[in-house]
Amino acid sequence: MSAQRGLSPEHKIVIYYVLMLLTCLLGFTFLIALWGSYRALNHTQDVWLRSHQLWIWRGCMAFLAIILLSALFLLPLIWLPITQGIGLYSAITAASISGLATLWLIYRGVRGLIYWFKGKVIY
Repeated sequence: MSAQRGLSPEHKIVIYYVLMLLTCLLGFTFLIALWGSYRALNHTQDVWLRSHQLWIWRGCMAFLAIILLSALFLLPLIWLPITQGIGLYSAITAASISGLATLWLIYRGVRGLIYWFKGKVIY
């Protein structure tokens, strides 16, 4: 009976970074990166790999928190149409916050990949 080998932790980190970057197109892939990096965080003893897993986990958690915060700005749209003043401003604010959060997640993903390819610890 042969033992099957899964992906190495180094390959999983690259996959999680790619999932972070795919969030711009698909919108939900950061949740997979969040779950995977948190799950692998306690199984890693290497400081280099652990720093990247923490970087991914913190970035995805902050992105989730910011997106939930921007969703609060959409609550007035339940009572007010978007054509009225406060409805329009809350929709613009929610879209702006979500866009900035997405750009921030891209920054975290690209910077993490750069440090990973260099073989450096990231914090």
